[in-house]
Amino acid sequence: TIDTTAPNAPVLDPINATDPVSGTAEAGSTVTVSFPDGTTATVVAGTDGSWSVPNPGNLVDGDTVTATATDPAGNISLPGTGTVSADITPPVVVLDDVLTNDSTPALTGTVNDPTATVVVNVDGVDYPAVNNGDGTWTLADNTLPALTDGPHTITVTATDAAGNAGTDTAVVTIDTTAPNAPVLDPINATDPVSGTAEPGSTVTVSFPDGTTATVVAGTDGSWSVPNPGNLVDGDTVTATATDPAGNTSLPGTGTVSADITPPVVVLDDVLTNDSTPALTGTVNDPTATVVVNVDGVDYPAVNNGDGTWTLADNTLPALTDGPHTITVTATDAAGNAGTDTAVVTIDTTAPNAPVLDPINATDPVSGTAEPGSTVTVSFPDGTTATVVAGTDGSWSVPNPGNLVDGDTVTATATDPAGNTSLPGTGTVSADITPPVVLLDDVLTNDSTPALTGTVNDPTATVVVNVDGVDYPAVNNGDGTWTLADNTLPALTDGPHTITVTATDAAGNAGTDTAVVTIDTTAPNAPVLDPINATDPVSGTAEPGSTVTVTYPDGTTATVVAGTDGTWSVPNPGNLVDGDTVTATATDPAGNTSLPGTGTVSADITPPVVALDDVLTNDSTPALTGTVNDPTATVVVNVDGVDYPAVNNGDGTWTLADNTLPALTDGPHTITVTATDAAGNAG
Repeated sequence: TIDTTAPNAPVLDPINATDPVSGTAEAGSTVTVSFPDGTTATVVAGTDGSWSVPNPGNLVDGDTVTATATDPAGNISLPGTGTVSADITPPVVVLDDVLTNDSTPALTGTVNDPTATVVVNVDGVDYPAVNNGDGTWTLADNTLPALTDGPHTITVTATDAAGNAGTDTAVVTIDTTAPNAPVLDPINATDPVSGTAEPGSTVTVSFPDGTTATVVAGTDGSWSVPNPGNLVDGDTVTATATDPAGNTSLPGTGTVSADITPPVVVLDDVLTNDSTPALTGTVNDPTATVVVNVDGVDYPAVNNGDGTWTLADNTLPALTDGPHTITVTATDAAGNAGTDTAVVTIDTTAPNAPVLDPINATDPVSGTAEPGSTVTVSFPDGTTATVVAGTDGSWSVPNPGNLVDGDTVTATATDPAGNTSLPGTGTVSADITPPVVLLDDVLTNDSTPALTGTVNDPTATVVVNVDGVDYPAVNNGDGTWTLADNTLPALTDGPHTITVTATDAAGNAGTDTAVVTIDTTAPNAPVLDPINATDPVSGTAEPGSTVTVTYPDGTTATVVAGTDGTWSVPNPGNLVDGDTVTATATDPAGNTSLPGTGTVSADITPPVVALDDVLTNDSTPALTGTVNDPTATVVVNVDGVDYPAVNNGDGTWTLADNTLPALTDGPHTITVTATDAAGNAG
């Protein structure tokens, strides 16, 4: 590749007396920097063209530094030059935030360099400002174009002779909109003069005698100034609001009234079944105007002049059922207003008919109705009894004592709004004894099990409730009842609360509750301990399961596993080496495991292994002892951790030095176990 084109001259960044000399050049070119004392420094420009070499430390203001770039083809650029400036400190320039109603405002701030050039940038446009030479700078009024209302980000930059630039940023907010006129609260001769205005605005209140009072409206717009004490009926007070930008509102006005006591008006809460009810209450001013507000609409009421007021029936539109907030306002001749609030609740819905419990000839007559309703019970002899239903709806009245089988008793409920239900009825039965029905707890592996129990009434209707669903059962008429297999849906594994109810012809109901537990999961296969020719055959299985052990001669032995799962059966005495013994476990639900197996070994003698106590200053000691089986596996357990040892085959075993971790000073319990080929462990 032929390349005869020289690179562009390097560009040097501003140079000072201490920082590295840096710049940009053709990427990959070799940059040679020459200093005024004749020394040079060389560096290869990076992939982005940037480069940097150490500052020699002897540069002074005005020194010239040059740099050339040589590309990989050997072409050398013209030199790039830079002049040293020892001044690296930018000027400090300041502009505070501004809020103004001038859309072309003058701006001013401070700058600590009297010769720095100051430029103001507003909405992305630069405007040269004047450095006054006295620590301040100014941008003259009307230099900026007319700015729209709202915030504008202002950046001011001061650049000194060495090219160092300092900046500051502020927000100039233009607000040319005057506030609304203040609203004055009713004014009397003594209380402070108050009202509302734009929050944060300065409110100036002017009194008839020419005096004024000034206050800043709070964050909620409220303000208050002292009453001058010389106001009389009919005086006019004005107030203007000036916002922080300097915009002044039109004046708000208020007229003085020496009467400051509002009328007292009262309305109590109302519950009615009339959707266009009349309303009435009290008012202590016979000439006050009374207005009733319902659901946000005003309705003039009549002040009867006798301490009461009335809103006539059917004045209101038909109100929907439910609560309605009612505000009644009475306003006197001086404009003072008193209010009261109440809730009118419309209820046009009759309660449900009461439900009567089974009735007999002696016990109180009871049942349920709408809570708080008045229940009227009518008996066959024409007498009645009245009671208010409790908060749970229950009610009870005395039995008149003259009821006979087949009599009909009725009950109606009238709610507090005056709505009366349809009658509920009950028939008298002298039989008050419920049937006795029983169901025992069940554990089964059938997910749709048949259920059976006892019932002492051969004609009672029996219903089984499983997981909240009713299933009719069969009363067999012989003192038992049955729910057929597969009547229930497939139940999930686990407990299910079962309620069985038997109801006789008189409506008396007896219940019983039991738990049906579904378990369709087979136990794990039993684990058999090592088996020899003489000792009992033992092992572990699911606690409570029935373990069946099968021997090679076809005989079996059965045992129930203990609470810890262990089990043991007699050894039949005819086992020989290599025989296979199997065991299965059947849990109480009837699930049977896969078989566990064990192989008979006639060798039942464990090896003899020995280790004497050791006292040593070695925290990772070697250990040695004896073992009478040259092929046994030897394991040393120290502080609960196993470490395999070497069986030397000569009647000794060894655990090599440094096999153990560093043991702390003090005693450590050591267990050594030798296991022979038959699985016997000593």
